[in-house]
Amino acid sequence: MKMARPSARDIDAADELHWVLSAIDSRWGGPWATDGPDDLRAALAADEEFDSDNREHLQALYNHLAKLLRRTPNFYGRVIDGMCHVICWDRNAILDPADDCLSLHPDLLAGRELLHKHRADFLPRLEREARAAVAAQVEHSAATHLTAMRADWAQKASPA
Repeated sequence: MKMARPSARDIDAADELHWVLSAIDSRWGGPWATDGPDDLRAALAADEEFDSDNREHLQALYNHLAKLLRRTPNFYGRVIDGMCHVICWDRNAILDPADDCLSLHPDLLAGRELLHKHRADFLPRLEREARAAVAAQVEHSAATHLTAMRADWAQKASPA
């Protein structure tokens, strides 16, 4: 299944929704429920649609949002901003700029393919390179130490 990439209008609408939820959530400790139903699903009968003129529906909507915002503060910021301003931001090169659907950037796909191709040798090669680097450092340190020791011995052995 593919999902369409959000348009600029979609992102503007998501930013507006973010603002609305942030306005409701601005109270320290989160919003508190008002009198009335606290679950919108329960308030709507199976065959009933949301009615913005129905006070009980509006109270259930607010109380349901308040419950969500108290349970997981700023979830909307992480989800909306994460998607709209991190994943969809062209500068981050996460999505394919040539596709109007949510598809990974060709560079990420190429990197994933390269990693998959070299996966079997990745850790052994990394271990070999680390061992070689450690061995080279030990050899260098030993040679430096021996040179210093020889100079010290030579100084002690020479007549003053």
